[in-house]
Amino acid sequence: MFSDIFKQLIQDSGLTVYQISKDTGISESLMSHWKSGRQLPKYDSLNTLADYFNVSGDFLLGRTGNRNTNLKNDKHHDSNSQSHKTIILPFYRTPASAGSGSWLSDDMPIEYTNVPKTEETLSADFLLEVRGDSMQPKFLDGDRVLVQNSESIYEEEIGVFVLNGESYIKKMGRNELISLNSAYKPIQLHEFDEIRCVGKVLGKVDL
Repeated sequence: MFSDIFKQLIQDSGLTVYQISKDTGISESLMSHWKSGRQLPKYDSLNTLADYFNVSGDFLLGRTGNRNTNLKNDKHHDSNSQSHKTIILPFYRTPASAGSGSWLSDDMPIEYTNVPKTEETLSADFLLEVRGDSMQPKFLDGDRVLVQNSESIYEEEIGVFVLNGESYIKKMGRNELISLNSAYKPIQLHEFDEIRCVGKVLGKVDL
């Protein structure tokens, strides 16, 4: 459990919760909730703790007993690889559609996963899986895309949208959502449509 791992890290470090709070900016009350198991940290706090204690994200999440190992990166890095090479991001398993649409909501299943630490991943807020072929050749079916939270994007930028209850990864046009695959016609937007922008697609990442 995270609470046990967190308490052990504090004990091994010889630091007080007050000092950790002062160093990281994480409140003592929040850490108290973590220690008791009443609450789990969000991904940004997990990344802060991984850097602070110099351990991997998977170790914090209880996926491995090796403090410096991220399971999904074992084939790329040896056991001495440093935790600062990866960060943790939320990965929403219910995909957004690059086709005819799929359901996307705040209740969709989520897991935390490790991704390489780059300028692009540091700017992202979460990962989504692509379904469909309408955004080929840039994004293929099954690709995992990096998304930055945003309520609006500029024309010609690619974003994640919820239109009348269905989710899409599309390029923003003038009163339309555009596919990169010419086999798909643009989706026209009307005054009576319910549409919101979830975020801007920054790129994709291999997991």
